[in-house]
Amino acid sequence: MSVSSWDPDPTGRHQYRWWDGEEWTDQVADDGIQSVDPITSSEANLPRNAPPSPPPPPGSVPGVPMPGSRSGTPDPLSMLASKGRRFGAYLLEIPLALVTLGIGYLIWMLIVWARGQTPAKQLLKMRVVRLEERRAAHWGWMALRNFVLSTLIAIPLELIFPGLSILWLLANAIALLVSNRNQALWDMMLKTVVVHDPDYLFDRSRRQS
Repeated sequence: MSVSSWDPDPTGRHQYRWWDGEEWTDQVADDGIQSVDPITSSEANLPRNAPPSPPPPPGSVPGVPMPGSRSGTPDPLSMLASKGRRFGAYLLEIPLALVTLGIGYLIWMLIVWARGQTPAKQLLKMRVVRLEERRAAHWGWMALRNFVLSTLIAIPLELIFPGLSILWLLANAIALLVSNRNQALWDMMLKTVVVHDPDYLFDRSRRQS
């Protein structure tokens, strides 16, 4: 088995692609910024020396910033919250709302939305991150994700056909179970993921202080 390393992307779609010693992977890099680009089985077995390109950057592995990359910007796909943690957060929201008498939960939620969290996600050290920016979702995105797409949309669905809102929530649960990025439907629509962030790597308020 050959040595794993960053090599010129044989598909030509990116500058570099990670060779794991046996085949090409979905980890790619452009101008020092890592991202993910799915690869077919035939592309994964392309010759390692195609196409000819400048030498790869100094050694780096997927999930670790490459030389010249944006410092302090980790790869959210390497920090995904597990499916069990995601479902645990959903279940935890209910007792938190009851214990705080509803109004306390609402105030708490509006505060932590600014950091890409809900009350349960804050307790479980999870955070919603926008893939395109690699930054925690701000208040507006959280309102769109957690209120409009997950709650408000259920009202017209229920008016159209009783029980349809339950099917919407069930569809999101199924999507989360089968997604390789642990995304619900609203995550896929907004291009967000939920990460386990115990070190506050995506907490802008702590990083700026």
